[in-house]
Amino acid sequence: MLFHLAEPAALLGIVLALLIGIYAHDAAQVVVARLLQDPGPMRSGRLTASVKHHVSPFSAVAMIIAGVGWSEPIAMNDLRRGRRFHVAAALLAGPLAYLLLTFGALVGFTFVPQSLVVIEGSRIVELAGVGDFLGKLVLWLAVTFASLFIVSLIPIPPADGGRVLFGLGPQSPSWHRAEYQLRENNVGILILLALILLPTLFPGFPSVVDQLVLPLLDGLGGIINLRLR
Repeated sequence: MLFHLAEPAALLGIVLALLIGIYAHDAAQVVVARLLQDPGPMRSGRLTASVKHHVSPFSAVAMIIAGVGWSEPIAMNDLRRGRRFHVAAALLAGPLAYLLLTFGALVGFTFVPQSLVVIEGSRIVELAGVGDFLGKLVLWLAVTFASLFIVSLIPIPPADGGRVLFGLGPQSPSWHRAEYQLRENNVGILILLALILLPTLFPGFPSVVDQLVLPLLDGLGGIINLRLR
């Protein structure tokens, strides 16, 4: 995000997408958990809490620098083995919310007069072509929502993908030790920060997000006959 301070449309698009995305992600998980008979997330106050309850300081740093991060994990009732699939379904509702928001932004982009395309940048994806403020804003909404979706599915706690992986994985002592290291000793957070920040700070460093965000946008755009490249 810091690299877009001189681009008002991009900066506003990223900020709006982060705010809308994080709240939609948490709301989706809370509502689905309640539908699956887990009232805990609903009582946690995550639907009305301030931003600091939705985003950890580490994720906030990633968002400020790279324009993408992850939501603070919501505690769910996963103590009983029979509820593991319920918890996984509730967790996956968060990434699904990001995906639907991405698709919605792309649909909105089709109504904006523009000739913009998305390209691979030296640090992050960039836009090329001629477009007005609104066109750039909507397209950056789509790019940021898509980036949030990809990060949320990284199979490392505290990302949703990591929580699902360890929730549904084998319940062996070694598996629990690995999860403990990743979650309780913040090893998972350090890995996520490295995956997000290193490509942003050092051009040319392989980026998981950038390598997947363009194919994702292409795939969703293809549903509505929208070509972004």
